[in-house]
Amino acid sequence: MAEVAGDGRRLRVDLDIDPNDDWDCPIVSETLDASDVAVNAVGHECTVDVQPTDDDGLVRARGEVSDDCLCRIFQRFGCVPHVQRVEDGTVLVTTYVDDRNTVRDVVGALREVLDHVRLVRLAVVEGPEATEQVTFDLSALTPKQREGLELAVVRGYFDDDRDVGLGELSAELDISKSALSQRLRTAQAKLVTDVFDEVEG
Repeated sequence: MAEVAGDGRRLRVDLDIDPNDDWDCPIVSETLDASDVAVNAVGHECTVDVQPTDDDGLVRARGEVSDDCLCRIFQRFGCVPHVQRVEDGTVLVTTYVDDRNTVRDVVGALREVLDHVRLVRLAVVEGPEATEQVTFDLSALTPKQREGLELAVVRGYFDDDRDVGLGELSAELDISKSALSQRLRTAQAKLVTDVFDEVEG
């Protein structure tokens, strides 16, 4: 993990990424399901070790690093992507950032070149060897709740110095302000309930 900056708080970000059909990356070209992936990108070349989920053997592949490569996009924002697994072609990637602005920038850049990028989880981490204090699992939400909450987080709606309002978010989703407000309240209530259930359990 990178060194912690500022007040020592960092965010762990988990993203589900669905590549384009023509995305030429050995992470997904070797198998649609992998339990472990190790990427070593140096210069314009990369080496990928993939552990297929239903196979004991390790697959090694080489690729060319281009501007729309996963590694190159994360590197532009000073982030290191950690590929956790691949399920049916969808890549789960974890990275660590200092603030929500970086989350917004990374997700925006990924969406310019990839079909679908979904924010799955945000977790607060403290210090280079800290454990996660609170985890919000967005997979428990309905697609509309998840879409609204993800947009609010990425656009900085929950930031103390936010510069985006409910009206702008609702216009982007093409729904009324009251509908979005209700959607966000329901999603937040669900997440908070889950967190307390997890702590008590």
